[in-house]
Amino acid sequence: MRQPPRRIAAPVAVLAVALASLSGCAGVEKFRCPEQGGPAWREIRTEHVVLQTDLSSRKAKELAGELERMFGVVRRGLFRNPPPAPGLLRAVAFASPGEFRRFAPEHAGAYYLRSDLGGPIVVMPGTLGDAQRTAIAHELTHHLTAQIFARQPPWFMEGLAGFMESMGTAGVRGAPTLGGAPPHLYQAAWLAHGRTVRVADVLTSRNLLDSTGKLYAEAWALVHYLVNREPERFRELQVRYARGQEPATAWREVFPEWDPAAEDRARRLDEALDRYLNHGGKYTSRPVQLPPAPPVTDRPMTAAEAHSARLSLLWLAPRMRIDDAEINAELEHALTHDPGHVEALALLAGAAQEDEALRLMERATVAHPEDARAWLALAFVIPAGQEERRLEALRKGVAADGTNAAALSLLAAGLLDAGRSGEALPLARRAVALEPWKTHALVTLSGVLEDLGQCPEALAMQRRAVDVFPERANAAARAAVVERSARLEAACGRPPPAPAAAP
Repeated sequence: MRQPPRRIAAPVAVLAVALASLSGCAGVEKFRCPEQGGPAWREIRTEHVVLQTDLSSRKAKELAGELERMFGVVRRGLFRNPPPAPGLLRAVAFASPGEFRRFAPEHAGAYYLRSDLGGPIVVMPGTLGDAQRTAIAHELTHHLTAQIFARQPPWFMEGLAGFMESMGTAGVRGAPTLGGAPPHLYQAAWLAHGRTVRVADVLTSRNLLDSTGKLYAEAWALVHYLVNREPERFRELQVRYARGQEPATAWREVFPEWDPAAEDRARRLDEALDRYLNHGGKYTSRPVQLPPAPPVTDRPMTAAEAHSARLSLLWLAPRMRIDDAEINAELEHALTHDPGHVEALALLAGAAQEDEALRLMERATVAHPEDARAWLALAFVIPAGQEERRLEALRKGVAADGTNAAALSLLAAGLLDAGRSGEALPLARRAVALEPWKTHALVTLSGVLEDLGQCPEALAMQRRAVDVFPERANAAARAAVVERSARLEAACGRPPPAPAAAP
């Protein structure tokens, strides 16, 4: 029997951030676009990377080439036969360290965002030092593994990302290598293991976030140990995760002698890892063969595009430290170049009253009907009770860009609410295929599948939604996702694993 649709809450509209919520940063020189005498901005494209930057052409091409190389090292280091890459990775790099610090969280060498509207982005200074390489390699691992592993327990997700931080060069031609022991992780794991952290703590933890970083380091140590001491069984574990087997069950079946629920067996793994960390356990650092460097294209960006590259980062405004006057000055200047500037109007709409916000985003869609983000931002500000109008805006967003996962997922959620799950299903599947790390996309697909009577498949998607729920996100929202998973668990039982190719 067909179940009544269950409303799935849309993600918070990240554009709806009042400018007054930003803290001040007095004395910082205001941004000048090229027409105001500032440096030229350019867009560099490689096979997998789109870099937007105010670096010189030569430096920009070098940086884009290095990012492409990192992408290739992580991808080929993770998989024997790399799957198709999940679209282009956008990066924004600032020539000035001061400009980068305006947009960066405290103490970040580089950072990675998964914007609800703009897709994944790497934000970095114009240099690629050790801090930047470590951060980018870590996040690229999350970016790439999300498409392969239907289930990823936290220890595996973070331990594998830590393992990929070991990217280095060796040999006369600088061939990249993987598998070393980054000092910051080895030292933290050595200090924590057997004293304050047990392997069972990491294997069973749903959240590795703590102020010391010890759980992360122990997760890295466990992955490093398995890669070097149990490669075949570790590969079998990965195949099971790719197929969607419940992680705790997969671990017990592959490593029965190290069951964390049995004290004596958990102790054996502690002892094995202790010997590995404390007695100079041998490990391999293997070279990674990369294909020839792909062609690189270089084009100048317009002033409006330069403003877009910067203002799009303000969609996550609570991280920023720029005063309101400076933001408003840049918004005003962006609109002189393009009166329908999508990012500028969206940020203004976030601080406006309902009627004014609607007018601003309608202006953006008239000026840029080809921009899915304009339609998506319009859908966010359409008043409650106008669901058909919101669905129409989302349809136009999907028509403008069929790769915009947020538009696809929100349109699917709206159709589910309207009792049109059959129409929603292909949209929801496409959204998950494009951005499998998005909780909202997974929950939406789960809801559509449940509404169509496919309860085991719905449960599989909801379990993945629990797995990928951000560690720092709202606790009440996480509880709702977990509660829904428990309800489906009771209704559906354990679903059969989905077939998947070995990574």
